[in-house]
Amino acid sequence: MTCIAHASIPADNPELVAKVLAEIMQGEATPFPPAGPNSWMAWSGDGEVELEIAPRGHVLAYGPEEAYWTPQNQGTRLSETHLAICVARPAEEIIAIAARAGWPARACDRGGGLFQLSEVWIEGAFMLEFLDPAQTARYREAVTPQNWKRFLQSIQGAEAAAR
Repeated sequence: MTCIAHASIPADNPELVAKVLAEIMQGEATPFPPAGPNSWMAWSGDGEVELEIAPRGHVLAYGPEEAYWTPQNQGTRLSETHLAICVARPAEEIIAIAARAGWPARACDRGGGLFQLSEVWIEGAFMLEFLDPAQTARYREAVTPQNWKRFLQSIQGAEAAAR
């Protein structure tokens, strides 16, 4: 079985972010001391997903024996990274919870109707995508290695035709 056991994300207010994400995932939030005194974890209700929320600017570094967390000068609040998380909560509730936290959130249609999801911008800076049960089913049906290869072939064909 292949799965992502946990992921770490940055936040200005790790405790609040962990609590809001735990609510979306119908789980709980707990402190996460390994990343520093202000770090938190958000657990899904089924215990299958664990998100580590570290203070923005605390980065992982390669240490002599294992990785360690260290402060770094902050260049930007934006990130190259995002995650898509499948949850039991309906899309409307996900967006409402994010809005209550003051975060930008919206329903999105990816790939021109290929699949839908809720785009949630944690503290307006870090994107998480959430898929409710119906969206998860459609995503798993639409986004497969075989379908991706067909998509790549179609855009290569379109590029060749445009030349």
